Amino acid sequence: ADGFLYYVMPFIDGETLRDKLTRETQLGVDEAIRIANDVASALHYAHTHGVIHRDIKPENILLHDGRPMVADFGIALAVSAAAGGRMTETGLSLGTPHYMSPEQATAEKEISARSDVYSLASVLYEMLAGEPPHGGGSAQQIIMKIITETPPPVSARRKSVPPNVTAAVGKALEKLPADRFESAKAFAEALANPAFRTAALAGGSGAPAGARASTTHSGWKWAALALAVVAVASTGIAIQSRGRAGAEPRDVGLPPAAPIRMEDAFRNFAVAHDGSFIVYEVKVGESSQLWYRSLVGSEAHAIAGTDGAFGTPRIAPDDKRVAFASGGEVKIVSPGGGPVTTVAKAGDPMGGGWLESGKLFFADDDGRFVRWIDPETGPGRTVAVTYCILPQLIGAGDRVLCGGGAEKAATVRSVSAEKQPKQFLRRASGATNADRPVLLGSDFRLIDGKYLVYMALDGTLSATRFEHADSLTVGKSVPLVPAVRRSYYSGAGHYDITNAGALVYVPGINAELGRLVRWSSDGRTTPLPVEEAVHLRSTPSPDGQRLASVVEGIQQEELRIYDLRTGTHETVDQGFFLGGVSWSPDGRQVVYRKQDSDHPMAEQLLLRRLDSPETPRVLRSSDGPMGLQPSSYLAENFLLVGAGWNRSLPMVIDPTATPPRIDSLPLSAYFISISPDRKWIAYQNQGARGIVLQPYPSLDRRYQVDPQGGEPLWRSATELVFFSTSTGGSTSRRQSFTSVPINASSSNPVGKPTILFTDPRFADTPGWSHAMMPGGDIVYLQTPAENLGYYVRVVPGWVKEMKRAVDAANR
Repeated sequence: ADGFLYYVMPFIDGETLRDKLTRETQLGVDEAIRIANDVASALHYAHTHGVIHRDIKPENILLHDGRPMVADFGIALAVSAAAGGRMTETGLSLGTPHYMSPEQATAEKEISARSDVYSLASVLYEMLAGEPPHGGGSAQQIIMKIITETPPPVSARRKSVPPNVTAAVGKALEKLPADRFESAKAFAEALANPAFRTAALAGGSGAPAGARASTTHSGWKWAALALAVVAVASTGIAIQSRGRAGAEPRDVGLPPAAPIRMEDAFRNFAVAHDGSFIVYEVKVGESSQLWYRSLVGSEAHAIAGTDGAFGTPRIAPDDKRVAFASGGEVKIVSPGGGPVTTVAKAGDPMGGGWLESGKLFFADDDGRFVRWIDPETGPGRTVAVTYCILPQLIGAGDRVLCGGGAEKAATVRSVSAEKQPKQFLRRASGATNADRPVLLGSDFRLIDGKYLVYMALDGTLSATRFEHADSLTVGKSVPLVPAVRRSYYSGAGHYDITNAGALVYVPGINAELGRLVRWSSDGRTTPLPVEEAVHLRSTPSPDGQRLASVVEGIQQEELRIYDLRTGTHETVDQGFFLGGVSWSPDGRQVVYRKQDSDHPMAEQLLLRRLDSPETPRVLRSSDGPMGLQPSSYLAENFLLVGAGWNRSLPMVIDPTATPPRIDSLPLSAYFISISPDRKWIAYQNQGARGIVLQPYPSLDRRYQVDPQGGEPLWRSATELVFFSTSTGGSTSRRQSFTSVPINASSSNPVGKPTILFTDPRFADTPGWSHAMMPGGDIVYLQTPAENLGYYVRVVPGWVKEMKRAVDAANR
């Protein structure tokens, strides 16, 4: 029209099948078969016209007035053609891992209509069973299962599925295309035919009982090819620079029965300084242990004496000793096994490592202390700091660079004296990558005192120039390696660097990107109608119809108000840091803490009306961080505010007074929470673990609720809920929710604790990590299911290329 090309497409008034599955998990059998039949009809029409879809998945099935419509035909093939057929070099892949056919997973060039039949059967399997035929912790693991394993029959996961449907799905999921239905129409006819059976219905997909064992060898060969395709697609600059580096990146597989465990906020592996091996954490039942894996040979074995190890192992500079945490202690063992030596107590060792002096250095107690340990003489110096995660000493060792946890920015703290103020690393003039003057990211590593490697907020391994240790300025950042596994809470990256400059990392997802779920007393866990995001702090409204959530963005944090009836949201504020939110009793106002980008040290406690565009009211402000956490807003004149990491006192604020009346509470408390009837206060000990209960307002008695729990919240006036370590001790970090009854009429009001539920996918988030719905349902963040790593990638000469890229960007 008028010389311009344009494209018209129909408007679909509805949702995707993925949206429906996210909300309902499983569909009714009749409804699922109807949807599959309609999709099969659409595919059959396309196939008879020579068009193969190549990417059938719930996201590409749109529901218009309940009727499915298939979208995005041939997109992957079109992109491949546009790239000259070099799909792996563009970083894309044909298909989505859960729904890929085996021939797609092994990168065969010729894909037929039977590939779409396989993918449609996978979608139907998920509609019926609540999960795809093959699951896994990573795309690589899923692909290996698609190629090598036969899924259980769908009726094994849902007994109400008719035999003909089970048989039809099994036949459509055959490994060999020739063994599947010849067309989507034939698949649909089998679904509608009650008499349809296959000879091997009991085997699920027609494979003889011994077929899986007899094809394992060839299956793993093809799995290796598939992994190579995925590896090339996700390596980024490391692949692009392999000619200059002089050696190609390579993937080193781990024993299938001993993958890397990545269920917590740590980096769970370390590479030897000479690059010859890695030591990593493996999950063993309800516990864990360390394993050794050679990077130059095939040797792999468990390291004796490391049962219960958790977090980041630390390899000594001579590569002959490994320090690890277990059962509240720091221990040392040889990578080959042997005697285990306990050198110190430590509750929560994060980051740090061995120093050239032979001492150990790390942050402890959730970033409240920095500790030094001499393996020969035991514990050494301890310095109290204001929240330091993943530390690294800089300069002459009198300052510590911290990056991770709540702030997601690089900060520097003095360790030459206690309680020194923190400073942020800032961009040098003219070197700003975006509008933010502060360097955002986590898990910073200083290379040669001049280059700073770190995890960007989107999970990309990036680097910048460290201009000067005194001015604390950095240059322009360069994104280098995408899709490096990034842990929740701390933002720790699963990467390490050898003395020779090789990068060793675990490809994977950004585990901070999760979904909010709701646990109810009947034991069900259901997702909230809220998109997946990096939800840092979330609180439902008093009527349960809205949710306030602080969401991490690339540039700044956003305070969003979600309507839980529609899933829509509005952003009401943005800032460098936004603290947790407390709702007013009528749901018309929210209180939260804010720090701005230009002045990240300054802090305000704000009261904002949600039904008015007026400027928020400042309840309290400071030129330095107060660390205030709005906890409970029980009446218009009663707001309880907890203390942050700077050891300030909690307070009660009357927002109706002018100026607001503030009364401090003489408590050494974190995560303070008051009962709905205002008779009890529960809190987490400051500087010590455990939960304490005291009567309010007298505070004249003190009861211990739990010696290890954290973040207590009131489910009712007589019930307290908090995190607690499960039976695995320190190897199962805060994965259980525990309930304790509170009986005011008893001489000891603390009742017997009961574990409500345990979720290994629970994600601890900065600040309050769970919230209460009206009626007692619990809201929290679930991490993605990808919690195992089956290989590491080794990129020789990476540091040399990193320096070249950073220098070029900062000329």
